[in-house]
Amino acid sequence: MMKLPSIQHLYKDLLTVVKRFPLQFVFIIVATVCWTYYIHLDRYGADSLLNAALQKILIKAILISNLGLTLTLALDLLAEKKAYKPGKKWLIRIFAVLSCLLLFFLLDPADNFADQLRIALMAFAFHLFVAFSPFMDKGQINGFWQFNKVLFLRFLTAALYSIVLYGGLAIALVAIDGLFNVAIYWKTYMIVFAIIVAGFSPVFFLAGIPTNFEQLEKEAAYPKGLKIFTQFVLIPLMTIYLAILLFYEIKIMVSWSLPKGLVSSLIIGYAVFGILSLLLIYPMKEQEGNSWIKLFSRFFYSMLIPLIILLLLAVWKRVEPYGITESRYILILIALWLTCITVYFLFSKRQNIKLIPISLAILTMLAVYGPQSASAVSKYAQITRLKKILYSQKAEDLKEKPSVVKYLVSKHGLSALQPFTSKNLTHIENVIDSRDDYQYVKDKIKVDTAFSTLKINDKDIYPADTQYTFLSTDHDFPAISGFDYLLDINSYENTEKVFNGIQIKIDRTNDKNLIINLGDTAKLAINLTKIFEESVELVKAKKLKSTKNYNEFLLPANKLTFSKIVKNYQFTYTIGQIRGYKTGSSLQKNWFDIEAHLLIKKL
Repeated sequence: MMKLPSIQHLYKDLLTVVKRFPLQFVFIIVATVCWTYYIHLDRYGADSLLNAALQKILIKAILISNLGLTLTLALDLLAEKKAYKPGKKWLIRIFAVLSCLLLFFLLDPADNFADQLRIALMAFAFHLFVAFSPFMDKGQINGFWQFNKVLFLRFLTAALYSIVLYGGLAIALVAIDGLFNVAIYWKTYMIVFAIIVAGFSPVFFLAGIPTNFEQLEKEAAYPKGLKIFTQFVLIPLMTIYLAILLFYEIKIMVSWSLPKGLVSSLIIGYAVFGILSLLLIYPMKEQEGNSWIKLFSRFFYSMLIPLIILLLLAVWKRVEPYGITESRYILILIALWLTCITVYFLFSKRQNIKLIPISLAILTMLAVYGPQSASAVSKYAQITRLKKILYSQKAEDLKEKPSVVKYLVSKHGLSALQPFTSKNLTHIENVIDSRDDYQYVKDKIKVDTAFSTLKINDKDIYPADTQYTFLSTDHDFPAISGFDYLLDINSYENTEKVFNGIQIKIDRTNDKNLIINLGDTAKLAINLTKIFEESVELVKAKKLKSTKNYNEFLLPANKLTFSKIVKNYQFTYTIGQIRGYKTGSSLQKNWFDIEAHLLIKKL
C-alpha cells in the first residue's frame, strides 16, 4: 500500500534540496510563480493585447527556467562527482545562469518557430546530460546504470505522488464549493495543478538524487518489479510491433510500393521501447539463467537493420519531392543515430551503454545552432526548392509555391524571402510586428505580403481563411442611458441567470444562431451567420468604414441591437464586436467570437 510522505519528512527533504541545489530551487520558484501568474491573466478583457505580450514573457521564463534547472543540475552533479571546491563550483553555476539569461533575451519562442525547436532540443539534450554527467569517466557502467535506475524510479514516484496529491486537493475544493457555497473557479484548480507540477514534483524528485556515486558502482540490487515489467510488458509489446513492421516490410517488397509516413513513427517507437528495455535489463545479462537477454539483445539490433532501411525509405519519400523541413531533419538524424548505434552494439565487444545518451545529446546539441542545425538546413533546403519552382508554370509547381512560401514565412519569418526581392523585407516585417494587434493577425499580414511581393496567387488552389471583425459604432462607449441593469455575456460559455423570477438562458451550442430564452416562452433569436455574411457583403461593396486594425470595420449600432419585452421589462441584447472567418464563398466552421451585453429596463 502506497504511503504518502509526512509533512515533517517533506520539510526535511525541502531543506536538503535548498542546501544541495540552491539554484535549481530558485528556478523551480520562478517557474511556479510565472505559471500561476500566467493563469491569472485575462486573455479576453480590455487589456488583452497587453496581457498577451506579458503571457509570452511568462511562457519564455517558464521554458528557460526548465533549461536552467536541468543544465545546473547536470553541472552540479558533475562538480559533486569531481569533488570541485566551492569556488569552482559556484563559478560553473554562475556561467550556467548567465547562459540562461542570454537565452532568455536571445530567444523568442512565442513568435519564432526556430526558437521553439531550439528550446525543445536543448531541453532534451540537458535531460540526457543529467543522466550521464556524474559518470563521464571511463568505466563505471554499473554505477551509471544504478544512478539512472534511481532517477527513473524517483521520477515515477514523484509523478504518482503528484497525481494523488492533486486529486485529493481537487476533491477537497469540490467539497468546499458544494458544501459551503464558496465559488471556486477553474483558475483555482489550475493554480493548484501548477504548484504541484512545477513546485512539489521537481523538489520531491531532487530530494531523492543519490549523493554517494562511488557506492552506486558497488550496488547490485535489481528491482523485481522492473524485471517483471520489462519481461512481461515491454518486450511482448515490442514483439508485436516488430511483427507488424516486418509484415508491412514484406508487403512493400511484394507490391513494390513506397512506405507510408506512419511507418516512421512506428519504427522510432519500436526502437525507443527496445533500447529502453535493453537498458532496463542490462545488469541481468551477466547473471546465470538469463542467457535469453543476450540473445534478445543481438536479435533486437539485428532486426533493427531492415527497419532502419524502411525508415530511411519513408523519410526519402517525403524529402525527395518536398525537401527537408525541421521534422524531416530530426527523422534523418534519428535514422542515422540508430544506424550507428546498431552497428556499434552488433560488432563492438565493449557494449558501453553510456554511449547511448552521450551520442544522442551531442547530436541534439549540433541541431540547435550553426549551419548544420535543423533550422538552418531546413531553411536552406526550402529556399533552394522555391528557387527551382518560383517561375515555373507546371501545374504541380503552381500548387507547391504557396505552401513553400507559407512554410518559410511561418517558420523563418518574412525576411527569409529576401533573396527573391529587392524590397527590404526585414523593415517590412518589423513594421508589421510593431502593430498593436494579435499575433495571428500579424502572421496573416506577413503571408499576404509575401504572396503580393512574389506575385503568387493561391486563392484558386488553397482558399485562404479571411478574418473579419465588425465593431459597433458605440463599441468603446456603449450607450446605457435609460436602462437599469447590465449583464456581460461570455462568448464561449452558455449563460443561465435568474432576474426577478425571469430565467435568462443564453444558448451558444449552435454557433450559427444565438438563442436567448427569457422565461418559459419568450425567445430572442439572433442569426449570427446572417449578420456576419451581410456585413461581409457591405465590406465588399465598400459601404463600411474601416478602423486601423486589420480587416476591422464599423457597423451601425442599430444593426447589432435586438430587443424583447417580457413581464414589464425590456431586454436589449447589444453586440459590441463579432469576429469570424470566411473561406472563399463559405464560412469557416460557422465560428464567431462575440463581445456583448444584455441591457434590462423596467417599463
